[in-house]
Amino acid sequence: MVTIAKGTPKKQPSISLENRGIRHFLNIYDTSKPYALLTGASMGIGRSMAHKLAALGHHLILVALPDQTLKDFAIELEKTYNVKAIPYGIDLTAEDAPKRIFDFCTKHNLEVNILINNAGFGLGGLFENIDLTQYNTMMSLNTRTIIGMTHYFLPKLKQHQESYILNTSSMEALLPVPYKSVYTATKGFIYSFSLALREEVRPYNVNVSVLCPGSVLTNKEGLKRIKAMGWKAKMMVMMPDEVADNALDKMFKKKGVIVPGGFNLFFTKLGKVLPTSVKMNLLEKIFSAYKEH
Repeated sequence: MVTIAKGTPKKQPSISLENRGIRHFLNIYDTSKPYALLTGASMGIGRSMAHKLAALGHHLILVALPDQTLKDFAIELEKTYNVKAIPYGIDLTAEDAPKRIFDFCTKHNLEVNILINNAGFGLGGLFENIDLTQYNTMMSLNTRTIIGMTHYFLPKLKQHQESYILNTSSMEALLPVPYKSVYTATKGFIYSFSLALREEVRPYNVNVSVLCPGSVLTNKEGLKRIKAMGWKAKMMVMMPDEVADNALDKMFKKKGVIVPGGFNLFFTKLGKVLPTSVKMNLLEKIFSAYKEH
């Protein structure tokens, strides 16, 4: 178990907008200890995880789409928790994105001992009603990006006495959901990859965990999906802070599969014992509202 020093809040002078570019952060980064690198760090579960890690005293590399929100978030974390937070804005669906992130860290001697592959998105509806371009983008972000990030950073992670990889999948990886067929397939890919890799790297003190949350209220699109399902979604929905707390606590405890929420955990266990035909029929009825979404 890693001993983690807690960050302490501090006051810093305000920083003008023109100095909030990447140069500001590179001029003050600290290379004396390793960083936690998070993708999808500017919103939802990723944003909550960043807060939790910063509160524990971890330096951060925040990866998300490039905009002022990401830079402002990095400054907020630095001012609040007395840690270094480096924003790296990039479109992770770009084929060379993982290499560019890795090269950036290598160039500036930023060691990473926690890699959180959190970026991803989902689509719901009748399979043929969703544009193929959207499917291709989703498959790229949800699967190829995780493989690239892990492939580049794993040799570095092995060099630490203890390091962690946390991949965000979904409860739906364990329960294939009609009307979200491609999304659940990508999350099933992450689930299988994570468990297999966990065994491969066990001798190197690299812990791999896979996070399988249920419905999480992270954005307006997610709210629409939850509203479409009505009371059924309300039974499973969680807030990002709840998921982040549960995920990081169990990651540091080296748990392999993390399913936040008592009802969600019960539902996934029930799915394992039900006959496949019964399970799939039940899931179709639960998620039939997605037909019109």
